[in-house]
Amino acid sequence: MKKFIARILPLCVIVIVILLILVGLRSIDGDGTVPSYGFLGGRNPVACENGKTEFTDKRYTYSFEADYNDLCSKADAELIPAGFVGSTIVDDTVVDKTFSDIMSSFRVYYLKGRFPRGSICIYIYKNRQCIKLPNSNDYARADKDGWVMVEVVYGRWRWPF
Repeated sequence: MKKFIARILPLCVIVIVILLILVGLRSIDGDGTVPSYGFLGGRNPVACENGKTEFTDKRYTYSFEADYNDLCSKADAELIPAGFVGSTIVDDTVVDKTFSDIMSSFRVYYLKGRFPRGSICIYIYKNRQCIKLPNSNDYARADKDGWVMVEVVYGRWRWPF
């Protein structure tokens, strides 16, 4: 019986240590710095939400005057070589980015998560502005010609691997 306990006890300790390490990695919040992508031109986010939901960790929202097509070209040049996949999404179906003018009013770039980090989604919206509501900590989105809104969403790493 002592030999059985002598074999099982170290195995239980190893399993518990591995689980504690995984829980620790899951709770890492990163360094809390604002993402810096070259196509954003060094701009600061208008809003930052700490999601901490099942799928979203943080969401940074940028809103500024810019040419949508030029910004998408810069984003393509920077993000695609970095491993992002760019597409326009309609009803969870990936379609060609030239599908129609209505459907090309936003672009999505996606980078699959790698342990222990979650995925990253970057949304670029055409003719959209994010504005802070007066006397509130909330933000609203409004249609405005010549503006773009960029959302950088960091996903949470999910169990199991």
